[in-house]
Amino acid sequence: MKNATHWQPLQRRLVPVELIPWITERGSLTRRLQHSNQYPFSVQLLSNSWVRPLADESHALDIAPTELVYQREVRLMDGEQANVYARTIVPRATFMAMQSRFNNLGNTSLGELLFTDPTVERGDIEVACLKPGQCLYEMAILDEQERPYELWARRSLFYLSGKKLLVNEIFLPTLIWS
Repeated sequence: MKNATHWQPLQRRLVPVELIPWITERGSLTRRLQHSNQYPFSVQLLSNSWVRPLADESHALDIAPTELVYQREVRLMDGEQANVYARTIVPRATFMAMQSRFNNLGNTSLGELLFTDPTVERGDIEVACLKPGQCLYEMAILDEQERPYELWARRSLFYLSGKKLLVNEIFLPTLIWS
């Protein structure tokens, strides 16, 4: 499929040098942004909805591509400027087991949930170079002024009490330029 995202295991040589510290971060990206932002950090909630996952998301989560999943889309902000677009995909079984935790997030970072719970485990980081026309690229730049030649992304599976969710994080050019 021409517009499919090609995820690969994390290899530093694949990633632009200025993004290596961001893409290789195994801890909370939210905390890292809070410490490096020039202006106040915030989470801009774009959507919470039930959708069908992208093909690579259903494959990563080992669910049917027709299964509805809970999607949470946010932009991680440095003042008025978005540095990261994040799309979290939560299978129905995971959502139902932890519904109150997801429903109460609002404009709070998902990292607050994931990195403060000692039972949460993170899977391997995968990376992808997104190009115009790919779904995640188009979702990430929907509210942006610029259409860069490419965007770099990472994703990881997280396990909450053994239940999976998938976090996609797309690094916007403003992160590098700021």
